[in-house]
Amino acid sequence: MKKALLTSLIEKRKLFLLLLLATSLCIFIPAQIIYRQTTGVLEDNARSRALSIATTIATFLEDDIEAYRNLSESSTLLDNSQEHADYLRFNRLLRTIKEESGADFVYAEALVDASTIRYVLDAELPDSENFSAFNSLDEMDDTESGAYAGRQIATSNLLVSEWGTLLSAFAPIIDGRDNSLAGLVGVDYSADTLLAQSRALLWLHIVTFSLLSLLLSFALFVIMEAIGIHAYTDELTGLGNRRALNRALARVEKEARKNQKTFVLLTLDVDAFKQINDEYGHPVGDKVLIRIADTLLQHSIWENGCFRSGGDEYAVLLPESNLEQAEPIRDMIQADVQAIFLPELKGQTLSVSIGLAQWHETESLEDLAKRSDASLYEMKKNQAARKKG
Repeated sequence: MKKALLTSLIEKRKLFLLLLLATSLCIFIPAQIIYRQTTGVLEDNARSRALSIATTIATFLEDDIEAYRNLSESSTLLDNSQEHADYLRFNRLLRTIKEESGADFVYAEALVDASTIRYVLDAELPDSENFSAFNSLDEMDDTESGAYAGRQIATSNLLVSEWGTLLSAFAPIIDGRDNSLAGLVGVDYSADTLLAQSRALLWLHIVTFSLLSLLLSFALFVIMEAIGIHAYTDELTGLGNRRALNRALARVEKEARKNQKTFVLLTLDVDAFKQINDEYGHPVGDKVLIRIADTLLQHSIWENGCFRSGGDEYAVLLPESNLEQAEPIRDMIQADVQAIFLPELKGQTLSVSIGLAQWHETESLEDLAKRSDASLYEMKKNQAARKKG
């Protein structure tokens, strides 16, 4: 019977895996859509964050425009000069903002001509290979050009440049004294930074949706198992019902044919059960049915091998057994049923009639059930004859 139990476990595992596959497929497409949308949101957020940082720095420099303008218009920086001190002070501020914001580049620039800018401030450390020295030149891209031309904020998509693939934002620095444009503050986020965020997001999606798929599959499995248990279980006794009996017979027959084994079907009903119901009432009759079910379970070699097939009728399946092995089990069941004590019966002894039949490879399950029922009716007939005699 270990094989039957193993088969049941394998079937349940297959069901769970099928549910897991189905729920994973159902979740995969929405997860892909959400991931793509969220990746786009990451880029939009980076653009907004870059613009916010650039605008904040530009506002700070406008508040200290005289110092910045003097620095911006200097051709060189002399040590111990005020411009050099302001340069160091402004760069420390930009460096702090860069570190806290996670931006890749933060700088201030001034216009040289229609295609060239020069760097005024740079948040990079002076010994960094990405550091742009004071008044060093660089080519201007279309986004910068638009910001200078419109004296307004501007942002770009990811663009390839000598500095890498960057998403940029620019904010104008306006000298309020004469309303002139003193330059731009630029903030860049690299594609690598966005890719790292996207990968972190991808792993979060994978873990989240995997757990969701697993939990949903488990919930569906539990629900289906509960429905299955209800559909195949007798509510009063907790034994399998007729539907469960038919399914178990088919499974045991399949195993018997495969392994060239035989099995025995016991069918039984409670003697004089109608009289018990009529004389003592249905609640007492229910107690009788429950106690007999418990007795059958004590003698079953298979946990799921006992069934209430209807009314006061029961069935017991004995896999990999023959009549010689089944007859002692039948006798013990009859003896233990007779030993059942219920005060409500006022001393009346219970008894059951049991028929049994051994399955043969050449017969159908219907024929097996008929032979077992015929054996049961023969026992009842003999018991009735003995009582008359």
